[in-house]
Amino acid sequence: MNSVLYVEDDDNNAFMLTRRLGRHGIQVRHVEDGEKALIAAVWKRPDAVLLDINLPGINGLDVLQRLRGNPQTHDIPVIVLSAHVMEHDILKAMEAGANAFVPKPIEFPSLLDALQRVIKNNSERSSAS
Repeated sequence: MNSVLYVEDDDNNAFMLTRRLGRHGIQVRHVEDGEKALIAAVWKRPDAVLLDINLPGINGLDVLQRLRGNPQTHDIPVIVLSAHVMEHDILKAMEAGANAFVPKPIEFPSLLDALQRVIKNNSERSSAS
């Protein structure tokens, strides 16, 4: 079973997506802010992180940069979720180290495809090392 750390400050969004992912055999740990995300990523070592950009405290891009800068979390795949979908917003997320970008409102099949792809790619990279 794959595990995902879902960083989302909207409880309704978190509840809905957690249920849908669970139906697909994905174990979800939800945290609502960047500080908790940084701690959970180290302690839980998820297969991937779903990261909202607009978070209280540390914003999602700063969380992403910290994840990439930490030797314990630098290789965890991160999918950025955001309603800010202008080309420069997507580019900023990818430059910060995102493995994929999924626009909000989330189209679940697109998210599931991206999630399976980044986990598979990371697994292949790890076994090749």
